[in-house]
Amino acid sequence: MSKGTSRQFRYIIEYALVRCLLGGLGLVPFKTRVRAGGVLVGGLITRLNSPRGRIHNNLLHIFPDTTDDELRALTKTVGNNFGRSFVEILNNGDYSKNPQLRHASGPGLQVLRDAAVEGTGAIIVSGHFGQWDAARHFLKSEGIEVGAIYRPSNNHYFDRIFVPQIRHAGEPAFPSGRRGTADMVRHVRGGSMVAILPDQRFEGGEPLDFMGQPAKTSTAAASIALKYGVPLVPVYGTRRADSLDVDIVFEEPIPHSDANTMSQAINDSLTKQVRKNPGQWYWLHNRWR
Repeated sequence: MSKGTSRQFRYIIEYALVRCLLGGLGLVPFKTRVRAGGVLVGGLITRLNSPRGRIHNNLLHIFPDTTDDELRALTKTVGNNFGRSFVEILNNGDYSKNPQLRHASGPGLQVLRDAAVEGTGAIIVSGHFGQWDAARHFLKSEGIEVGAIYRPSNNHYFDRIFVPQIRHAGEPAFPSGRRGTADMVRHVRGGSMVAILPDQRFEGGEPLDFMGQPAKTSTAAASIALKYGVPLVPVYGTRRADSLDVDIVFEEPIPHSDANTMSQAINDSLTKQVRKNPGQWYWLHNRWR
């Protein structure tokens, strides 16, 4: 069997397993499904050497004095949070039917409402933190459609599941890359909104500070906001303890200056959230090298 054929076979098996997992979870009520996802996916992450080791390395890179007990507890929390988010996002159709779980506040909310009325467009920035799709769900419930840019899966079969669910929270969904970025820019230029999660390592990015360490950071969100004169609003959906409820905070828009300064402000904003609730950020990213 060739390497390409072997890879395709593995992709199909992985896709089938995820389909089976989602099918099994779909037999139980939504809230139970989400909690079960936190236990199952979270448990898997904390038991596998590779993801557990990556979480530990990243945590120790930022918090070098973390004890073994603290590492174990944080890893469990990170896994549980990701498992819940994973199941919620892959069940966005059902998540949208539970508006009582989302509680919004903050000065940026009115900024976005005004932009929607005026048709001027806006960019929302956040991170893989808490329930990062909750803000788009909340805005959609108010009649404000917010698109999203996503990174296509290495296993292209997963996008058959993933992309339709992204669209449940807001249209359209743009794949990362030259064509998707061009479409996203036209979308914003035309007076619409998009959500961007710029907290992953971007090889062509600027070496800006993130949590006290240099990290290659994309400046695209800031550059687009500057070019088209639209607000750049940081938004975070923080999970309440022992609950499926999410507090969505729309912060003040980042003042327009230059792309690097604004991108550093995005990093600083997310840093504050992660330091307050480190278990709610996705520490599996290779954010620093």
